[in-house]
Amino acid sequence: MIKVRPGIVLTKICGEYILVAAYEARQFCPYTKILNDTGALIWECLTDNQSIPEIAEELKQSFDIPADINIEKTISDYLEILHVNGYLLYEEDTE
Repeated sequence: MIKVRPGIVLTKICGEYILVAAYEARQFCPYTKILNDTGALIWECLTDNQSIPEIAEELKQSFDIPADINIEKTISDYLEILHVNGYLLYEEDTE
């Protein structure tokens, strides 16, 4: 199971989506990370506790994604980057 690290907030400033680490979350990840529209939608899906297949469906409905793209693998790879950078927690993580 993947979840958003407590203390991470998505905000939009001057047309850009930004992840901000507050409180104790600052010790685990950079203070800010800029996301594009796709990244912001993925983040919003994560905050709604959606699974990777559910996120893939949201992306397919919102963006023109070529049929030859393995969207679920692309999402998994992206989530791994966010995890490594401290923004996400996996079930096996301990704080």
